[in-house]
Amino acid sequence: MDDRKIYRKARNHVVWHLIFYFLLVCVFVIGTDLVLNLDFLKFAETGQHQTFILVSLIEIFLWLLLFLGLSTGQKWVRWLYWVMYLLEVASFWIPVRAMMNDWTHIFVYLTWMFCLFIKLAILMQTGLYFHQNRWARVYYDHVLEVYDDDPLDDARAVPARTIARTPSAAYVQPANPAEAAQVRQTAAVQHQSMDAIPEEKPLTWPQVSVRLGICIYGELVVFPIFVQMFQGWFSSLDMRSVFATRDMFLLCIFTAFIWTIPVFFLYYSQKGTRRVIYGVIAAEVLFSAWFATRLMAYHDTGLYPDRVFILFILLDIIRYGLIGAVISPVLMGKAKRDPHHRQDMGLRLDQADLPDLEPEDDYDEDEDEYEE
Repeated sequence: MDDRKIYRKARNHVVWHLIFYFLLVCVFVIGTDLVLNLDFLKFAETGQHQTFILVSLIEIFLWLLLFLGLSTGQKWVRWLYWVMYLLEVASFWIPVRAMMNDWTHIFVYLTWMFCLFIKLAILMQTGLYFHQNRWARVYYDHVLEVYDDDPLDDARAVPARTIARTPSAAYVQPANPAEAAQVRQTAAVQHQSMDAIPEEKPLTWPQVSVRLGICIYGELVVFPIFVQMFQGWFSSLDMRSVFATRDMFLLCIFTAFIWTIPVFFLYYSQKGTRRVIYGVIAAEVLFSAWFATRLMAYHDTGLYPDRVFILFILLDIIRYGLIGAVISPVLMGKAKRDPHHRQDMGLRLDQADLPDLEPEDDYDEDEDEYEE
């Protein structure tokens, strides 16, 4: 494949990633606004909603200009990304300053800062894409990397496979030719059946990441809707109030935000992922301890029967049980890291395209081909 085709293919990959990342920034800003405007947070009472809208619009405009600059393929534009990242870090001062002046809405500001922290974690991984991804390296640095241990160097190579066979008794040649033919046919069928047994591949961290993402974001939708559909089971004695829908959504939104960090660590097979998971579990334990005091306050009012709390706790146990079942292969060592996956900080490279990427020695900008 000549250099023009490689460069054009790299440009298409990078541009599609830029579009996806810009949409991701927009969706995250809108999602943060929806979370902060939940009824129980009372964000409007803080007087910071207009400030949040103004800062968000400026932020989206700056990201749009930055991604347009990155689409040109200029190498120096990549460093402007980290300037924008520092501006995002500086935006932490807005909720911190507001919290110092208004301690009555501390939970609102903590939620705001937590959303900013999640966004910074995502933007960090996005920024690494422009420096570590193969296609980004071709587009910005005009460098084509091929690794010695890359399994895609030879797409026609077939890995060797070892099949363990049980020892059998010594073969005795039958005297009857018909019986000998039957024995040979039986042995051939057994050999084919053993070769047809697929080798079980171990679960990888990126696969666990996808399952974990489906689990936490699925719970964010399923469990609050379930409580809303059967709110008669969670209503008060006078059938006038229901706390379960709002509080279940609070638990699910906290879980979705905090477990987003391990999702990215697992997807990129980062070192220290287990420590991050244990830290998230500790945060969940602390949050559950705080939420237990909230349930006790509901119970002390005498407005709700005991069955409401039993059903609510059972649902929460099921919710955490699903997450535990997903991440248990990582904690128990049954899931394996995929170090090659870290080199592609975005969509996987097309298998049909990679064999065409052949390393060359020199590159001349005035020529249309690489010269040896």
